[in-house]
Amino acid sequence: MSLNTFFSRLVPKEKKFFPMFEQLAELVVKAATLQLEVLEQINPVLEKDLMKSIKKLKQNGDDLAQEVFDILDQTFVTPFDREDIQALTSSLYRVLGMIKSVSQRITMYKPKAFPDECKTLAKLILDGTLQIQIAVAELQTLKKSERILKTIKKISKIESEADEMYHSAISALFKNEKDAIELIKQKEIIEKLEQTTDRIETVSGVLKTIVLKNA
Repeated sequence: MSLNTFFSRLVPKEKKFFPMFEQLAELVVKAATLQLEVLEQINPVLEKDLMKSIKKLKQNGDDLAQEVFDILDQTFVTPFDREDIQALTSSLYRVLGMIKSVSQRITMYKPKAFPDECKTLAKLILDGTLQIQIAVAELQTLKKSERILKTIKKISKIESEADEMYHSAISALFKNEKDAIELIKQKEIIEKLEQTTDRIETVSGVLKTIVLKNA
């Protein structure tokens, strides 16, 4: 055992990171829940209120991510590798940013209709964020990583379903939508929804790296 390894085991590791990861994951779940409500909302006033709430969650995510990075700069011994803490924080933050981006497009473009696949994609996004929340809550007990690995498998399945749903939605859109402007609006929203599931899978990849390094 190296002297550095021996010393690191004697020094208490900063535990403030875990509740902050959990708070970030909770913000992501809340944003995904509101995004689904935006897609289901037909009242413009309520839609506007939902968008304000999503923006607020994004701002809270900005502040929380910066707090993680600030504490990381001041911490000598971390619970796992610094680059993994940075990657996990950034990947969670990017999911939040993507959800805000999609929701903004929905409220700005105001498409005449949404393909059923849009709501299905939004539900898959919510399912994926819930799996992230479960996994992040398990990070303090990495020696028992089975539950995290199960969520990673579920997220992979969700992303595959979303990919199939995306191709089905785009195919149907080009087949059925005759209005070019409406087609462009819906296509971009569908694409952004699918990209959100990609961001969720990126989080699961970071979680898998952390597990493999520390289990």
